[in-house]
Amino acid sequence: MKKPKILFIMQLPPPIHGASMVNLAITQSKEINNVFDLIVLPLNFVKKIDDIGKASFLKVWYFIKIIFKLLKLLITKRFDLVYFTISPIGYAFYRDVIFVAVLKLFRKKIVFHLHGKGIKDKSEKSRLDMFLYKFVFKNEHVITLSKRLNKDVEHVYSKEPLVLNNGITYLDIKKEFSVKTDLTVFVYLSNLVISKGIKVFLEAIVLTKSKGHNFKTKIIGNSADFSIEEIKDFVKQKELSDYVAVLGPKYGDEKYEELSTSDVFVFPTQNDCFPLSILEAMQMQLPVISTNQGAIPDIISHNINGLIVMENNVEDVSTAMIQYIDDKRLIVKHGANNLQKFKENFTHEKFEENFIKVINVILDENL
Repeated sequence: MKKPKILFIMQLPPPIHGASMVNLAITQSKEINNVFDLIVLPLNFVKKIDDIGKASFLKVWYFIKIIFKLLKLLITKRFDLVYFTISPIGYAFYRDVIFVAVLKLFRKKIVFHLHGKGIKDKSEKSRLDMFLYKFVFKNEHVITLSKRLNKDVEHVYSKEPLVLNNGITYLDIKKEFSVKTDLTVFVYLSNLVISKGIKVFLEAIVLTKSKGHNFKTKIIGNSADFSIEEIKDFVKQKELSDYVAVLGPKYGDEKYEELSTSDVFVFPTQNDCFPLSILEAMQMQLPVISTNQGAIPDIISHNINGLIVMENNVEDVSTAMIQYIDDKRLIVKHGANNLQKFKENFTHEKFEENFIKVINVILDENL
């Protein structure tokens, strides 16, 4: 039986972020490649996280090259579907609208996989954006990361979006379920983006220390709109050298080694959808301190496998940290619950299975 041919238009590393890593996993999946014939057109305009959203002549040149590659593919090949991880907001969205216009001109059926949010807010504030979103999504399919995120497109998309949770490879790294006797170790793992809550976490460390608690923290991530040097300066100014280790970016085995020697994952994000870093922490049996952003309440249940705190609230984050410092048995309980929930819902195998189901549903509708 002939495999459906799908054109994948997507961001791939570098830079490394959640969406690009999910996209890479899709292209490398043996299961997905066994079912579908994948033709990949990478949307690579920057190499560093802090270059995202910045205009440059180089980006214009990359854009022109990709447009010509797209036209060549559309002229020379026949596709059953186009899978597009469109940027939902910002200048990147307006750029992607041009790609969509070309695809619609060639009468291609498109499925948009949304890894970000902000469409509802943008469309309500701008008639132009409302028009463009409706143009983009009209008569097409949309995949969101969680049913909670469907509300972000309800004003511009007439159908019910399909839902596909993220998943990552289960490494089965052993970590004993035992009550810790040493200092509680908190860890932050993400690019150093202010909206991810890194500044809030730093202030919470200061506050928790001021209350007389002993603990350790590790900050793992690459510079973005907040730099490694700025964090090091903060640590020095606030005399936190005995409390904070600024480790910079860690990948692969090094990343999981740091997670395996930590106790609690802290991620007080103010703008997120379905963070892969939370899944990485879950499979390493770490309780998670995070917010109600995006799909996080679907992943972390308050006082079951972590603690949900208010956004941009230093006191709330500090209180959650102290709760784990004072009750190490809670760390073990929440960590065990996290590993179980991860294995049941968020493995790469589960993602592959659901991805294939969702794409087949869309292909069947297009017949």
